Amino acid sequence: MDFSEPSEAVQITKALEDFIEQEVAPLEQEYEQFLGQDYEKHIVDENHRQVPAYREVVETIRKKSVEAGFYGMTMPEEVGGGDVDILTRAIVGEHMANRPPGFHSAIFGGAGGPTPILLACDEEQRERYLQPLMDGEITTCFALTEPGHGSDAHHMDTVAEKSESHSDSERSGTAAENDGDEWVINGQKVYITNGPYADFAMVFARTSGEDGDLHGITCFLVEADNPGFEVGTIHRSMGMTPGQHAELHFDDCRVGEDQILGEVDQGFTAAMSWIGGGRINIAANSVGTAQYLLDMSVEYARDRETFDKPIGHRQGVSFQLADLATDIEQTRQLYRYAAWKMDNGDRARKEESMAKLRGAELANKAADIAMQVHGGAGYMKELPIERNYRSARVFRIFEGTDEIQKRTIARELI
Repeated sequence: MDFSEPSEAVQITKALEDFIEQEVAPLEQEYEQFLGQDYEKHIVDENHRQVPAYREVVETIRKKSVEAGFYGMTMPEEVGGGDVDILTRAIVGEHMANRPPGFHSAIFGGAGGPTPILLACDEEQRERYLQPLMDGEITTCFALTEPGHGSDAHHMDTVAEKSESHSDSERSGTAAENDGDEWVINGQKVYITNGPYADFAMVFARTSGEDGDLHGITCFLVEADNPGFEVGTIHRSMGMTPGQHAELHFDDCRVGEDQILGEVDQGFTAAMSWIGGGRINIAANSVGTAQYLLDMSVEYARDRETFDKPIGHRQGVSFQLADLATDIEQTRQLYRYAAWKMDNGDRARKEESMAKLRGAELANKAADIAMQVHGGAGYMKELPIERNYRSARVFRIFEGTDEIQKRTIARELI
């Protein structure tokens, strides 16, 4: 067994530190209002949409990241990516999360950046969607969750039907020439990250079969200016960066055959085939965040004195830190083992879910312990602990809830 970090991961993290110092840190200083105590009110306007100045900062970092070779680094070289494996990407993600809140999250693009599902693009789609995405010129969003369906996403109310033929008197021009080659999408998506700003959405809709079937769902690439597609309510979320999540509405939204991603009826299956990597990234980010909070709490416990003694000398504090340090190391080894299995082509469904489950629990536990150790100081906005406390809760929800992870683990066991 070799528990050392891959040399590529070490090299990338070192290069990222230099990149952040040279390119990101100056922007963080210039736009401090987006990171300070009252960051929420500076980032969004009265409609909860992110203000242009903030979007420009994010776009600037994204394009600089493309130039530096970090953006889309997990994608294959054939599409301009770095072909970085799952383990290396996860270790880099842990390292990036082990720092105060900042603009560094824009380096990889998050939910608006390239994802492996887009490797199903044909040549024309790669030129139209994937290449501009890899170049940082546009962003996307993953539109799956619906108001009535979350973890049971294959029970889908959004439908897409082949268009009926129209006479020339009803339709003219290009539209008339495309009769029979269009799909009409109707439905609603909800809590879609980057939904308000995406240049195109990966929209999942039922095209055949019965409600609940895994097959019969197709992914469509729908551009933001497509008639019948509009952004609805922008949600006010707990923690994280405000103004990210929105409802998407599809009202007789017509798209062509050339906007189908992959095969008809196979979209949901294709999407689920790469979700494991996302779960591992959540676990890795949780470890990085927890390590940051632990280090912060250890330093505070050494310096803060009560009754002429550092609070770190008291078992009520030190035992909490010892438990947290142990949980961090356990989860670190768990996510790295799961990533190693995936990179070696082994089935790792159980390990992916274990890592995500424990990672989500760890993120919440770390924020709670950090706040408890810091006492009243941790509850105040002057420290980043309360922000982490609010942001950590969603880890137990997205990319599959705790309950879904447990169900997956149980199925793999039984």
